[in-house]
Amino acid sequence: MTTREHLRFRDLGPVEVEHAGVVRPVGGSRLEAALALLLIHADHPVGPDALGEAMWGEQGVSRSAGTLDSHVWRLRRFLEPDRVRGEAPTVLVREPGGYRLVVGAGTVDSAHFAVLAAEAGDLLAAGEAGRALQRAEEATALWRGRPYGAAADQEWARAAVARLEEIRGRLREAHIGALLGVGAVDRALAELEVALAEEPLREQLWAYRMAAYRDGGRRSDALATYTQARTVLVDELGIEPGPQLRTLHADLLRDDPSAVVATAPSTQHESGSTRTLPVTRSRLVGRDDELAGLDRLLETGPLVTLVGAAGCGKTRLAVETARRAAPRFPDGVWFVDLTSATPERVLETVASTLELPATGSADPVDALRRYTVARRMLLVLDNCEHVLDAAAELVDMLLVEESALVVLATSREPLEVDGEHVDRLDPLLRAAAVELFLERLDGPVAAEAQAFVAEIAAAVDGLPLALELAAGRARAYSLAEIAAQVRADASTLSRVGRGRVGRRGGHPRTVREAIDSSYRDLPAPLAALHRAVGVIPGPFTVKLAAGLVGTDVTDAAAGLAHRSLLTPLTADRHGGASRFAQLATVRGHAVHEAERAGEDSTQARDAWIERLVRARPLLGSTRHVGWYHTLDDDLAALRATLQHTLVDDPSASGLALAARLGVYWAFSGMGVEGDRWLRTAADACTADAELGRPADRAAVHVDLGARLLVQGRVAEGGAQVRVGIAEGAGVTGDDAVLMCASLTVAAGAVARAGDRELLAELAAAMHRTAAGSAALDVAARHVELVHATIVAPHPDLVAQYLALHREARSEDNLFTAWLTAANAARLMLADGRATEAVLWARAAVRASAEAGLRHNAYALEVYGAALGRAGEHAAALRVFGAVEEQHRGAGVVWPWDPSVVALIAAMTTQLGQAAAERARSKGARATLAELAEA
Repeated sequence: MTTREHLRFRDLGPVEVEHAGVVRPVGGSRLEAALALLLIHADHPVGPDALGEAMWGEQGVSRSAGTLDSHVWRLRRFLEPDRVRGEAPTVLVREPGGYRLVVGAGTVDSAHFAVLAAEAGDLLAAGEAGRALQRAEEATALWRGRPYGAAADQEWARAAVARLEEIRGRLREAHIGALLGVGAVDRALAELEVALAEEPLREQLWAYRMAAYRDGGRRSDALATYTQARTVLVDELGIEPGPQLRTLHADLLRDDPSAVVATAPSTQHESGSTRTLPVTRSRLVGRDDELAGLDRLLETGPLVTLVGAAGCGKTRLAVETARRAAPRFPDGVWFVDLTSATPERVLETVASTLELPATGSADPVDALRRYTVARRMLLVLDNCEHVLDAAAELVDMLLVEESALVVLATSREPLEVDGEHVDRLDPLLRAAAVELFLERLDGPVAAEAQAFVAEIAAAVDGLPLALELAAGRARAYSLAEIAAQVRADASTLSRVGRGRVGRRGGHPRTVREAIDSSYRDLPAPLAALHRAVGVIPGPFTVKLAAGLVGTDVTDAAAGLAHRSLLTPLTADRHGGASRFAQLATVRGHAVHEAERAGEDSTQARDAWIERLVRARPLLGSTRHVGWYHTLDDDLAALRATLQHTLVDDPSASGLALAARLGVYWAFSGMGVEGDRWLRTAADACTADAELGRPADRAAVHVDLGARLLVQGRVAEGGAQVRVGIAEGAGVTGDDAVLMCASLTVAAGAVARAGDRELLAELAAAMHRTAAGSAALDVAARHVELVHATIVAPHPDLVAQYLALHREARSEDNLFTAWLTAANAARLMLADGRATEAVLWARAAVRASAEAGLRHNAYALEVYGAALGRAGEHAAALRVFGAVEEQHRGAGVVWPWDPSVVALIAAMTTQLGQAAAERARSKGARATLAELAEA
């Protein structure tokens, strides 16, 4: 299947591209404008001048062809991220007339929207109101805002936008007409209220409103609507109402019910209606894929259970699915809210909703089964988790082999009935969560407040109920205040005003109350685990969870996940540990319940994390790989512990953590975060001269100094290293091992700064600290060799580096192994031995990967320079792409070697700008292991 067949262009709103199910916004206003123009002229060529004007305005035509080509290349990379190097593009192609966006049938929302809208109108005119309603709702779900996003007001887009907005107006009319056609008068009136507020000059809308009031038995309101319509039309346009409105008005005056504005409802058994479905007065946001998937599941089996956490929108999605599927169920769609039912009353509640008469049967279940068995009907059982066993038993008895009944259930855990299809519903993705929040606000959001909207959406994990409740606070609080409130505890969000909104049963007034209904039924071990893991603000492993409660939690974690109180996460690497996470709202409930129970797992969490960090292997050991992975797996808890022990209550424990994590932060792509923690730890040492062990204090200062040095802050960095050397004077044993590890890492940073005096001090400190330790001897000699190289970089030192490299490998010291190989390669390059340098630079990168490092910009820069000077330009630029990305992410100045700038420029000229950019872009996404094979 080609890339094009995986693409969907979402242009009814901000321009987005869906690739293989993942929706991505177009990065940057210029690329968004270019894609908008190409979509307006999809499958037709767009000239370079037109593209340039779309991206840069009138100045666009004066832009160079190379500038335009580079932006087109970026757009191609965005549209076809998986395209193999050298393979011809298939989505954005160059033709004699310009650039053409090649799209597949049904892949552009605006085009699909127009087709669906036309079909809805045609079906309504043909008297097929049910099918017309389905098409209209499919089309409406595609509309996310003004077409083409920020480009909507551009001159070149106005005609296309106006056309789509007019189609939307006609679609809204068809939708309302279809609602009237199927007898959904209340829904039609709700839509008309919004539609007429936005478009008061559309006579058809006024006609529909008159018909809706008439069909609902509200003749006086229908007549008043005519008076309203006439006033608006005369005042705004100076014209009288047209023939349709006048005829309807005359018929109402004669009390003649024969006039039909909307398509008449189809002749259908009374139970074929959707009248038991709750009225929904707002659009379903961000659930297009889930809606389509659930609709398909209803065709495949007799029982579908929609499972998800409290507040994730199960009921809303089930209602919309049932309404959409209604035409396929001639005997009706029946909605049963089990919120207030007891297990004994489940059967009675279902029978009452179906309006079954009392039969006097000795077996009421049999009577219900005989009623449903031959009817093609959809039974929606909402909120089954409160009466799970009773609901499951009833469904099992109703769904006999010959039954035509289909059941759609919503629950926080599966019913576990034979033949059940479980469809798990997650919270909304970030973009959809923001969209829902904005839609529920009363007014527009100022540009400077947009960041708070994203913050609110993230703080509640995209949970629809929490988003709706947070939006309800906007009448009383600013968005900044709401963001602070949900950051503090999203579970306290409560409903403003009456507690009954949009459904027949009462809503919980707070998110915490909704979660509490699940918590109350938990067995004691699951409840204890729920409370304990509230101290972990993110993903965690069962090993950590077990450390909090003091017992194995394998089954308990699975039980909470089964009940939607934990979210199971896939491992983020092959063979990695499974992890779980609480939604922010669930975590708030857990913390509250722990406080009520007088429990606090903070100390247990901190102790577990400290044991994990203190288990750091010797620097360079192959066992570092596993240690890095364990830190990754419970990174959220690690950060929480650092916050508690370094910021909230600075302690020796926090200092010990920071002293051992420098190498993890520096070589895992988290340099900026590491800087913050190291600075915090160093400030704590300054504030309290007695805090922590001398070796921990020393390591913190040395590690921070090294980070400052590679950022170009030479004076401050050097001062920190000297403080660390002084603090660590005389340490022995395990403290000496810790101290030497920091000095080893810092040696490269000092060498880069060119500070010979400081490097001599560091080498001397390393020699003193490592004295008598065979395990530290290799590293100590390497630091001395680095100092000798800075003093007099002679080619004869290469042999010493290579000998030390082999010794380091034999001693399981991959850190020294990669450093010696990289430094040997640098000396070879200085001596003109590029081909030989490639081999040793590659060895340095391989050793880095074996040691578990994810970032190593220094080794990669040496490798890229060696490849480039050996004539392997494409491979070199690929490596330099990774170097640049790693330096940028770490906030480090680059290049280390100033001659690299001229080398990159020369290779770019040799290969061409586009090919060079492709190589560097590919390298930016590559791992160390992949780059080692460049």
